[in-house]
Amino acid sequence: MHLGSRSPIYDVILLAHIVSVLGGFGANGLAGIYAGQLSPVPSEGAVKYFNSPNFYAEKLIYLIPVFGLTMIAISHGTSELVRPWVIFGIFAWVIAVGIAHSLVWPNERKIAGLLSNDHSNEMESAAKKISRGAMILDLIFVVTLIVMIAQPGGR
Repeated sequence: MHLGSRSPIYDVILLAHIVSVLGGFGANGLAGIYAGQLSPVPSEGAVKYFNSPNFYAEKLIYLIPVFGLTMIAISHGTSELVRPWVIFGIFAWVIAVGIAHSLVWPNERKIAGLLSNDHSNEMESAAKKISRGAMILDLIFVVTLIVMIAQPGGR
């Protein structure tokens, strides 16, 4: 199905892709900001953030390749999948999801459980892991954004 990149359907999918990127990476970055506000005394905003039962916006990161690959399929076809910028994007996304699963999300849940008790050492350790993970995700976001705009080896 080659509708082309000037199709209204393509524009809608592009918008969904951008919202997924900004929402998913933005929410994970926000976790890092609030994690930095847990020490030495947790701020009211950080407590409110980590006491929320679910972190749904962060999961938008899962939709990024769905919309990205759909855009490629309807505009250029699957032959575009071998382009360096597409391969880089997929690789960066896999790393980002791995970091979210290993550093950010489990430590968010851990902090949510620790806030009701005084486990400041454990909470500080978990907050540092979230902050590190969020910084890496921010770096992946910026580098991937540049690569997606420049599209080296593509177009």
